[in-house]
Amino acid sequence: CLELKDSGNAALKVGDMAEAIRMYEEAASLAEAHPDKSVLAAVCSNLSAALLRAERAEEALVAAGRSVGARVDWSKAHFRRGEAAFALRQYKEARESYRHAAELDAKEIKEAHGASAVPQRADKSLSAAVAVCDEAMKGGLWFRQLLPGRDVALVRAGASQPQKNLFLAAASMKNFVYLVGDAATRECYVVDGCWDVEGIVALARRHKMRLVGAVGTHYHFDHVGGKVPPRLVAMVCGPFAQEAQLPGLGELSRDHGVPPLVHSLEVGRVAEQCSLEPAEVRPLEHGAVLPLGPSAGEIEVLHTPGHSGGSVCLCVRRPGGAVASVLVGDTIFPGSCGRLDLPDSDVDAMFDSLQQLRALGDDVVIYPGHGYSGDRTTVGKEKVSGLLRPFSREQWRAMH
Repeated sequence: CLELKDSGNAALKVGDMAEAIRMYEEAASLAEAHPDKSVLAAVCSNLSAALLRAERAEEALVAAGRSVGARVDWSKAHFRRGEAAFALRQYKEARESYRHAAELDAKEIKEAHGASAVPQRADKSLSAAVAVCDEAMKGGLWFRQLLPGRDVALVRAGASQPQKNLFLAAASMKNFVYLVGDAATRECYVVDGCWDVEGIVALARRHKMRLVGAVGTHYHFDHVGGKVPPRLVAMVCGPFAQEAQLPGLGELSRDHGVPPLVHSLEVGRVAEQCSLEPAEVRPLEHGAVLPLGPSAGEIEVLHTPGHSGGSVCLCVRRPGGAVASVLVGDTIFPGSCGRLDLPDSDVDAMFDSLQQLRALGDDVVIYPGHGYSGDRTTVGKEKVSGLLRPFSREQWRAMH
């Protein structure tokens, strides 16, 4: 029984879910007759984890129930049941399991280390899981604005010098990464997800959110990743680097199965830049709709050329159609707009794109692609002090 469990653990470690499940199921059958029921509890706990990773949540819930039945006073068994119930969107049941696991965890620590150790040693992840269940039961739009150096791309002890250089460059560029989804379905899109792909994925997982798409607002390397232009390699990877590949849409697709989406005009360029096949990159057109979920609404794609030919802005519409916010990439910043001196920039196209944004309601929140001049603004503010104020095309051209 224990040898089979160990074999299952080895298979689980290397990602062979089928073999792990087979070993654990055999071990569980033998453990039914074992006098120490904690053995059955442990095996079924591991079986539940393997089944969940294999996306067999209903079976995972059954295995977790067997673990609880074998050892009702074990916090991990209740945690496993909570994880399986959450995957099935049984949030009330998951919350109760997590809460019970937290109580048992605190009791176990108190018995082992004394009352004073409880607040220091209790597993904070269980309290966080309870909070996520509350959030999921409430539903609504789930939105996070991530900043390198604050939320992701954190330089940690033991990091390699190339990674330090990369993350320091990310912090200096002040690129924002966005996660937008539905709190009830726990599915979200990542917008301009690059620099620290593993950190972005890990943060989404901590919040129990599943990434269903990676939208690039435009093809520039600091928004979608991929090959870094030669003139910027030293800035990104240090003075001795000859070339650089920035983690981004390519890694999200290859390593995590998250499909990339960019405007159709930039599909070929993004594919080449990120070492993807064009067919792997989903094209977006003006007016395309990306559903977020019934409690959150949808994202409407606006084609806003100017900074680049395929730049897009993403209108986040709540259920009912009202625009709550717009993610604008490098189309607009508080008080200014994206660069128009690049090879494929277009001054006239940017003028037209700004008129599109000007038509949105004054209360609509604008989230930019960089934190150069603030982390947000509104359409109304930009109509007064930014580039959404009224001026003619001739005046616009004279400004550039």
